[in-house]
Amino acid sequence: MLAGERAGVMAVISKKLRAVYFDITKVGSSSLKEILWELDKGAPFKGRGAARVKNNIRWRLASAKLVKPRNIHEQEGYQTQKFTQAQVPDGFVSFALVRDPLARIKSAWRDKVHHEQFRWRDEEMDIKNEGLPLNPSFGEFVDNFHEYRAVSRPARIHTTPYSWHLGDNIKFFHHVFKLEELNELHNFISDRLGRQVRGKHANKSPVEQRDYELKSHQVDKLLKITKPDYELLKGMYDQDVAAQQISSY
Repeated sequence: MLAGERAGVMAVISKKLRAVYFDITKVGSSSLKEILWELDKGAPFKGRGAARVKNNIRWRLASAKLVKPRNIHEQEGYQTQKFTQAQVPDGFVSFALVRDPLARIKSAWRDKVHHEQFRWRDEEMDIKNEGLPLNPSFGEFVDNFHEYRAVSRPARIHTTPYSWHLGDNIKFFHHVFKLEELNELHNFISDRLGRQVRGKHANKSPVEQRDYELKSHQVDKLLKITKPDYELLKGMYDQDVAAQQISSY
């Protein structure tokens, strides 16, 4: 254990960067964890591309602890877990990467709430039994936000409140970067290493066109859902401005 490190730290510790990363789902966490993995392990993370076709079976075997998991989020030291205000090792800095809360919810719907995802996770029957659409529009997802989260694990873990990941005060962190200004994070990593590091994009949302239009009552509900996130990130994002721009996300 590193000096000053508390047992059970719920974050990714990079010895190479001398930094502690507190991750948030649907905010570039897969890409950033893979960057940190490669920096600390000296080789790229394996388990994407063609190998992912077989990962459904492997994921089930990994859940039963019969084989080692392949997803970066399932690796020891890279798991996404609830925030705890653990001590940062001496000489290390803490950081997080955030994005506009409304954009994050929409990204979660686009990437994790659709028929193919439910089929891959073997959740189709559960979704049908709840009377929920297998391929909901954004408005249908917002209308049934809590129902989808109750039934589908990807819907749940990719829409957790920011406080679940970051605690109740972002002043805890030395640095909080914005996904919309990703170059600042890449510059931070490069400066810590003393050499240029290029970013990567590990997850890509489906390219198919889906109905993202919202009715006024759905906008109101979405604003209510994300209000605590905007309050936590006060000064970084404006909910009123985001509500006017949501169709462009």
